[in-house]
Amino acid sequence: MRRYKYFFCTCILAVAVFVSLLVGIRTTKAFSTERKMDGIEEIGQCFADFRIPADARAVGIGEATHGNREFQTVKRDVLEKVVKEGDGRCICFEMSVGDAAMLNDALHDENADLTEVVGKQSYPIYDTAEIADLLEWMRAYNENLPYEESLMFYGVDIQGGSTAIRYLQDIINEGNSLITEEEKSFILPLDIYDKEQYSSEREKFAAMYERLFSMDDLKSKQLGMVVKSVVLNIDAPDYETNAEENDYNRDLKMAENLLDYSKLEEERGYRQVVITAHSGHSRRGGKSVLASDDDETMGDHIDRLFEGSYFCIGTDFYEGYVNIHTAGTFDDDYERADHFYCSDDPLAYQAKYFENGTYCLDFSRVTDENSIVYKNVHSLIFCGAAGEGYGAIQDVYRQERSKFVPADRFDAMIFFYEVTPIDPIHA
Repeated sequence: MRRYKYFFCTCILAVAVFVSLLVGIRTTKAFSTERKMDGIEEIGQCFADFRIPADARAVGIGEATHGNREFQTVKRDVLEKVVKEGDGRCICFEMSVGDAAMLNDALHDENADLTEVVGKQSYPIYDTAEIADLLEWMRAYNENLPYEESLMFYGVDIQGGSTAIRYLQDIINEGNSLITEEEKSFILPLDIYDKEQYSSEREKFAAMYERLFSMDDLKSKQLGMVVKSVVLNIDAPDYETNAEENDYNRDLKMAENLLDYSKLEEERGYRQVVITAHSGHSRRGGKSVLASDDDETMGDHIDRLFEGSYFCIGTDFYEGYVNIHTAGTFDDDYERADHFYCSDDPLAYQAKYFENGTYCLDFSRVTDENSIVYKNVHSLIFCGAAGEGYGAIQDVYRQERSKFVPADRFDAMIFFYEVTPIDPIHA
C-alpha cells in the first residue's frame, strides 16, 4: 500500500513540476517569438532609407501572400524607388502576358477607367484598389512622356494562353495594324477555351512571333511577347499528368520572359527590371525547406540568367487576415474568404517596434555574428507563405507558413507586424 502511495505522490509531483514549467515558459515567454531583439532598432530601416544596389539588373519582390494589401502597395513602393533612385522603367507581374498587355494599353490611355480595367483581367488577386492605384500612378508619371520613355507594365506567366489569344482578338477587332490579314484569319475564329484547337495553330503563332520580334519598333516586340506566350503555353507539360515538370517549366519560362523584357528595356536605355511574384517563385534556393540546387525556383533561374545581378526583396508578416480563394470553387461558385494567420516569424514580430508597424532589413547590414538578429537571419525560422487556395487540410496542417533560412533566400526583407486582406472589387 505504501508503494502505491509513493508512486501516486511521485506522479502528482511530476505533474506539478510540468505545469509549473509550462506556466513559467508562458509567463517569461522563453522560446517565444514574441520578444524584442537587442539591436533591431539600430539595424532596421524605414523604406525611405532602404537602398537597392545600383548594379542589380533584376529587382525581385517576394510576396508572402497574394491576399494582403500591404504586399500590393510594396509593388508600387519598389517600382517608385527604382524609377527615382535607380535605372528602371517597368514592373513585371506573375500575371499572364495577355492580361498584362491589356493593362499596359490602359495605363497609356488617358480615357481608360483603370478600376474597370483591373476587373477584366483574369486574376482576382489583382482586381483591387491597390493595383488600380499603381496603374494610376504609372499613368500620371507617363503623362508628358513619349511611349518609348514611359513606364511599362508586363506579365511573365505562361499559364494564360487563352487570355493572350483573347487580347489578340480584341486588338484585331479594334483595328490593330501590326497584325497581318493572314494572321487575323487564323486568330479570330479560335475558341480561346479550346486548347486542342489553338494548339493546332502552333506553327503559325511561332512564325508570327518571329516576324514581330524581327521588327525594329518597341510595340511590335511587345506584341511578339504576347504571341510567344501562346506558344509557351501550348508547349508546356500537362499539369494533370506531370505537375512537377509543369511547375519547373513554368518557373523557368517566367524567368526567360523576364530576360526578354530586360532586353527590350535595355534597347530603350534602362538597365533594371522589377519582377514581383509569390515568394515561392521569386526566392532563391529551391522550394524545399533546405536550400537545394536541383529544385530551382524562378528566382534561381533569374539569378543564373542575369549572371548573379538579381537582388531579391522578401516580405513577411507576423499576424493578420489573408484573403484566399476557397479551393475547388470556380465560375458561378467562385468564393474567397479571409483567414487569420500567425506566421511565428520572430523577425516580423519586431515590426511592432517600428513606426507604422513595418521596417526593412538589408541582410548586408547584419554583420555582427554574435547578435540575435544575425542568428535569426541565418537560421531556420518560420516565415509566412500562404498560397492562393484554402482547403480543410490547412485546419490540420499549417500550410500558411514555411521554414527556411532568410539569408539563403533573399537579400533583404520588408516586414509588417499586422496585415490586412485585399478586397477584390468585382469578385
